Amino acid sequence: LQKIMTGTAIYQLQKQKQLDWNTPLSKCFPQVPGSKSITIRELMNHTSGLINNARPSKPLKNQQEQIAYMLKYIKYDHIHTWDYQDVDYELLAAIISRLRNTTYNNYVQNNFAEPLRLRKIKDFPEVSQSEVPQPVVNNVNWHKVTVTTSSDFGAGNLFMSPNDYWKFVYDRILKDPKMINKYAHQAQHQEVAYFGGVYFKGNVIRADGSIPGYNCCFVANYKTKRMIMLFSNNINYFTLKIAADHILHDYMGVGLF
Repeated sequence: LQKIMTGTAIYQLQKQKQLDWNTPLSKCFPQVPGSKSITIRELMNHTSGLINNARPSKPLKNQQEQIAYMLKYIKYDHIHTWDYQDVDYELLAAIISRLRNTTYNNYVQNNFAEPLRLRKIKDFPEVSQSEVPQPVVNNVNWHKVTVTTSSDFGAGNLFMSPNDYWKFVYDRILKDPKMINKYAHQAQHQEVAYFGGVYFKGNVIRADGSIPGYNCCFVANYKTKRMIMLFSNNINYFTLKIAADHILHDYMGVGLF
């Protein structure tokens, strides 16, 4: 569920005129294949044509290693159609860092955590296993969790309490109708109505998140500000998707999407 945080940071840079939706990736990362024909908009809606499903054998230690690993294994298939890839948001996080001359995590702390008084938000190396409810599923250990989170830079490297995540979405997303309306406008003409980390249908936004052993979702009506979230350590992603669909239908009263 971190992608909406990265997307919000990109929106802030857009408001400050440091980039716009048509800014090419080559402005910050010309070494990425196809970067001249890939825009910020395409990264935000997963139509960049970039692919990277590689995982390291051990956790990456810091942002420098995370970006280097991402760039080493990135591929470009030249097909600018919908393809949900974490690498799109890994690049957006790297762009945030480069344009603001700070680390992505520092940007999150200074612009989101401190103003909103979020006390339970940490990067993966700052979190000990004892702080986190352990998965109630087989074949998941802490090594696998940290390998996954360390390589999901900008898309899943942060640990956050459900209360703090709720506060972020409510205060930074639902209270900013200009941002949501801009996102909705960008999403409405796409093959999949997605932009900035969330799916759109009518007045409802939703997102699902998954790392080994943990699955979560949120669904919110951005007009009424009604919202429900589910964080789990005891169901698989398929079950999470079914639960999210029930929330959409029974709590929000909208069809599936």
